[in-house]
Amino acid sequence: MRAMSYGYTGDGPLADPPDALADPLAMRLAAIIREIRPGERLPAERELATRLGVSRTALRDRLRFLESAGILRRRSGSGTYVEALNPQALTRTLGVAVTFSGLPAESMFTALDALDRQAAREAATQADRAQLAVLRQALEGMRDDRPNAVLTAHEEFHEAMIAAAASPALTLLRSGVVGALRKAQLVWPDRPDSADAVPPPGLYERHREIYQAIAAGDPTAAGAAFDA
Repeated sequence: MRAMSYGYTGDGPLADPPDALADPLAMRLAAIIREIRPGERLPAERELATRLGVSRTALRDRLRFLESAGILRRRSGSGTYVEALNPQALTRTLGVAVTFSGLPAESMFTALDALDRQAAREAATQADRAQLAVLRQALEGMRDDRPNAVLTAHEEFHEAMIAAAASPALTLLRSGVVGALRKAQLVWPDRPDSADAVPPPGLYERHREIYQAIAAGDPTAAGAAFDA
């Protein structure tokens, strides 16, 4: 039986992943998981099944799905634990899409730009002195004479910008996109480990404008500097 409608009782095999959010049992289980901190153990299957009023078979089906999505991790002889938020599941999905399903790599780079632009705006309102110092250090690294060192500093600047934005969603999505591009073994000109690594012209100057806008606490200017 498939969870294709809101009338589904939830005590049966879980639907395909696109229907998971319409599955009542999965959603009730999600409410329990949200109350448990990452690293803590989920109640035993028997206890959970009793609490939810469903069969252990139906419960295991949902647990397996959540484990495959990276939400839970089963430890042999110990139980099932809630995982910390991480981009690995998203990386796998996007990596498969790029490698096997014809998702254009160019669209991934466009998405990455959009995430970085929003990170610049949010960093302008969230960054503290320590985070600004990290950004400044990465910026100065872009003045190095060695191409790989410049591009490494470039990556460090964007990672510091994401950290300064203090947005779990941006962190998750960007890590997932970057991880997928790497898993797909795509090489782009300004990637530090590319054999043809060449810093784009004006890299330091453009990022200096972004840094100055972030340091000034001006999200509009930060977005405009990124666009420029």
